[in-house]
Amino acid sequence: MEQENNVIMVAYDFTQIGDMAIENAIQMAKTLNYKVCLLHIINTPSRKKLKKANQPVDTIDKKLKEMAASLHKKHNVAVDHITKTGSIFTSIAEVTKDIGANLLVFGTHGKRGVQFLLGSFAVKLVKSCPIPVLVVQKPAKKSQYKDIVFPLDLEAGSKQKVKWALALHKQFQSKFHIYVESYNDDYVQRKLKADHKQVKKILEKHGIPHTDNYSPPKTRFTKKLVEFSKDINADMIMISTDPDKLTWSLWGSPDERVIYNQEKIPVMCINAQDLRVIIGGL
Repeated sequence: MEQENNVIMVAYDFTQIGDMAIENAIQMAKTLNYKVCLLHIINTPSRKKLKKANQPVDTIDKKLKEMAASLHKKHNVAVDHITKTGSIFTSIAEVTKDIGANLLVFGTHGKRGVQFLLGSFAVKLVKSCPIPVLVVQKPAKKSQYKDIVFPLDLEAGSKQKVKWALALHKQFQSKFHIYVESYNDDYVQRKLKADHKQVKKILEKHGIPHTDNYSPPKTRFTKKLVEFSKDINADMIMISTDPDKLTWSLWGSPDERVIYNQEKIPVMCINAQDLRVIIGGL
């Protein structure tokens, strides 16, 4: 949220879940006084649908233009639109760079069906994107983002995402609930304790309210993280993702278990490689 273009981009596919992503983006744009940009990637599935409906490719651009005008009239938010031919896993990232978007919003029905065999479409998209990604599974609330859960573990980028905590607090006056993972190894636990102390120091320096919470030992961290987020009625969970760890398992990677949480809590994903900051200087 530090770029000057002030654009929230929505990956839109003309589905109900896509409409939900637009709703979330519009609500956030109202709060931030940002512009929304609707993006549709024309790929093989798109062309098959158009062919089946006996419609030309430019139908997509016309529909997006009409939708943008309607959203602007209804919500008084500036709305642009873009169509691009390519793959969702490369073209979306390219467009975010081209237009200087601050945030990407997209919706998901959760991990189901063929995705269990091919890996997670949503996670692949998240890890290809150079800007923070907000993944939503339900209609927008009021997009106030007052209570945000900040998981803290030893993964790359975990403590560095405090950079974005500062930005979110500036925009939404958010309160952060640090949720620290427990490790059995004393050396590892001491290191995490030092990271926790550093994050707390930065939040306190900037006057950002926060709470300190700890996962029970010998439990699955992501499970307890989601349960905790539900218990406090969190507006968002903010995680870091590592593009170099495109892990896959039958039961889902840790990232997937949070992103596809059954409580349908919005998840902001920030790529560890995009955290170009030494947090000691904050």
